[in-house]
Amino acid sequence: MLACTPVGVWIYEDPRVTVSRVRLDADTASARPVLVALNLRNPNDYVVSATRVELRLALDDFPIGRLAQDSSVPVPKGTATVALPLIPDRAATRAQLQSFNSGVHRSAIEGLATFATPVGKRKVRFAQTGELAFGQPPLSPPSAPADPAVSR
Repeated sequence: MLACTPVGVWIYEDPRVTVSRVRLDADTASARPVLVALNLRNPNDYVVSATRVELRLALDDFPIGRLAQDSSVPVPKGTATVALPLIPDRAATRAQLQSFNSGVHRSAIEGLATFATPVGKRKVRFAQTGELAFGQPPLSPPSAPADPAVSR
């Protein structure tokens, strides 16, 4: 008996989920004071869909918010970025959130993303810790010094 791999077999690798950025908008009357942008990296040669995302965010060990959202976001080969609003925890009042609007804070995010794939439904856990800087002005690209000796 011979064993062979049939042509057209799906080779599958789970997508990776990482945090791109976190935005706190506690200074305004925004209904969505906390947004988390996730990078969804699909290493496969075909589209998969993110069908559910669950996550929790803490800054300096203080629980900021959580998310449990069903959706259908197609993720082509490569990286797609999605911004998701968190539901603030009860302790995360506007005043408390404003205290995180500047400086560098320790962050911890953990969650679970569900993907619809050709090989069925896949659940991918993710966790990320590190430091996030808030309230920093955007960096502008350095300008080239003018050199009158250089002609164009």
